[in-house]
Amino acid sequence: MNKTEFIERINGEITASCSLPYSLPQKEIERIIDKEMRWLYREYRELLHDRIYIINKSYYQTQQWRDTRTFQLNTCTEGIKAVKEMTGGSRIFGINDPDLNFDRLMASDLYLTPLSSDQITYRTIQWSFWDLARAFNLVDINHDFNPNTHRLAITGRTPNESLFVLAMDHIPEEDAYEDTIVLEWMIAKCKLSLARILGTFNYQLLGNVQINYDNWRTEGNEELERLREKIKGDNPPDFFLMFP
Repeated sequence: MNKTEFIERINGEITASCSLPYSLPQKEIERIIDKEMRWLYREYRELLHDRIYIINKSYYQTQQWRDTRTFQLNTCTEGIKAVKEMTGGSRIFGINDPDLNFDRLMASDLYLTPLSSDQITYRTIQWSFWDLARAFNLVDINHDFNPNTHRLAITGRTPNESLFVLAMDHIPEEDAYEDTIVLEWMIAKCKLSLARILGTFNYQLLGNVQINYDNWRTEGNEELERLREKIKGDNPPDFFLMFP
């Protein structure tokens, strides 16, 4: 659905299929759409999709990287899920060998016989060392992303290899217009705008018919509150906190 068709659907809802003698100007509806889409893209996760970016390691040699340690991403990028160094996942202490990894080293030494207290203590210390040693096999890169500037800043160590960036980008607006929540949100916002315009001056239509714009305001606010709860329920947190 393109923007023109989307505006026609909004106007059809506001005027009850042209049954009412007033509607919003097209420029006002376009202003509302442009403004509210920025909010919806940030708060409504159904309007985002995963996208992979590969940043070549040659970029680290440029003067821009030395001055800012940032990468400029697309304006449609809303967030970053992960930034990882593309080491192949098999580097251990600088050794790149697919046959040498922590899992195989651990699996090669998993026997526990005899089951004496000394043997269990020895194994506990040994596995604790391996768990600590895994920290040296770093692939995750500390970073910071600002959705207003769309800049990805590397706040940790300088990577040696190319970077794998898993980002959250906007879906095309034409696809977002197909979402019923987006449509209902725009209709509710347009009702509030229409109530504000009609309530600016007191006047009556022909036949002493008075416009009851308070109904538009009340209905718009109730619909927005319902949609906010719906969006909040559709975006559960992907983390949890544990305290001792």
